[in-house]
Amino acid sequence: MRLSFTLLLAAACATARPHYGQIAFKSGANAASRPAAYSVDKGRLWSSDFDARVDGDCIRGVMGSIPLQFCREDKPGPVERWVGASGDFTVQNLGNSIAVDGYMTVRPGRQVYMTQTIPLGEGPQWEELKRNPALLAVAATAADLKAVGGSAGF
Repeated sequence: MRLSFTLLLAAACATARPHYGQIAFKSGANAASRPAAYSVDKGRLWSSDFDARVDGDCIRGVMGSIPLQFCREDKPGPVERWVGASGDFTVQNLGNSIAVDGYMTVRPGRQVYMTQTIPLGEGPQWEELKRNPALLAVAATAADLKAVGGSAGF
């Protein structure tokens, strides 16, 4: 029995995604709001009410109860375009920040602009987000919605 538990635990650890730490940043939509905090795993950015992950050339997840679905329209490069049921945006890595332009559909008939420049920090969590800047773009928009409308923003 003890051997099978050890093997099960080893298998679970072998399949777990690396955890890079947490990030926190202020919403650009409401400077008086609390900083948004997210955990960063390989290809995943999440918090208590947000979870987005890279799935091939797509980002899938949820923002509150709203499903998220964007797919990269072109090859990775300096400017990437992401389109899907959740909206249409471009993201560009500028080195110390990322530039985002486009919109997110939060419910039928309601779109919010994603246009902003998001500063990047230092550390392994930020290196992961430099590899997947679209995750940060979607999370920053979620943080802005929450900062402006509280939980009703979702």
